[in-house]
Amino acid sequence: MPALGPMLLFALAAGSLVLVVFGVRMLDADARLRQRIDGQSGRAGGASTGARFPLPRVFVVRGRDREEVEQKLRKAGYFEPGALEAFAWLRLAATAAVALASMLACLATSGNPLRPLFPTLALSGLTYIGAKYALRMRAASRERILTAEFPFLLDLMLMMLESGVSLDQCFRAIAREERVAVPHHARLVAMLVEDLDRGQDYQLAFDRWAARVAVTGARELATVFRQSLFQGMELVPALREFIREFSQRRVARAREAIGTITVRMVILMLVFFMPALFIVLAGPPVAAILDTLGSVK
Repeated sequence: MPALGPMLLFALAAGSLVLVVFGVRMLDADARLRQRIDGQSGRAGGASTGARFPLPRVFVVRGRDREEVEQKLRKAGYFEPGALEAFAWLRLAATAAVALASMLACLATSGNPLRPLFPTLALSGLTYIGAKYALRMRAASRERILTAEFPFLLDLMLMMLESGVSLDQCFRAIAREERVAVPHHARLVAMLVEDLDRGQDYQLAFDRWAARVAVTGARELATVFRQSLFQGMELVPALREFIREFSQRRVARAREAIGTITVRMVILMLVFFMPALFIVLAGPPVAAILDTLGSVK
């Protein structure tokens, strides 16, 4: 009979999670119905709005944390209007899943899902906090990839412009034919072309493109594109300067990676090779000293 208490608590927790899932689905259906009644579309600009149901106010991202998460989401490549709410829901779901797994482990080992309680709380907290660090790593990885592809993209644009192709045709050719050479930038350029095909102004379309790229230098490059279209600025020399700048960034990142590898190799040598070296060098003298001391006794 005493063992029924933990089992009952665990059953209640599992039932609560099931009710939460059904409640979320009902909120989603209610939000969709409200959008249909109000005449609002579930998609904006061809992209999904993300989560359609409101997040509990306790877990709403606010203040500087909200600005940081939104910035990292854009840098990670998530441009949808509901990306912030989707990230918050995914973080909550991951935290709940880790907590449930920890409770199952406690139930299997001690027979009580809440004993000990500290590992469950610690793992849940680390999962909630680690979600932002995972997003930050994803944003940094995408930024490195886009920065590495920028010289190739600008080289393609430079060759097309020097051959007499206009800037608009250059964008369309990259979006249509250069998905192998610059796969990540070709996708962003294709989104720029879609904005232009929908009748969006060039200035706003370039601003949206720079916000999607979210790499240092993208806004300056968008400004150069606007000046070339509306003020007749010579674009080829400016592109050469941008190619030189992004190439220097690639070299700097390569040097930084080399320095990081060197530090890692030193740490590996200290951890794995130095103890074995000390054993090989100091082993015979220590053994001789111990033999001498043993013979003296």
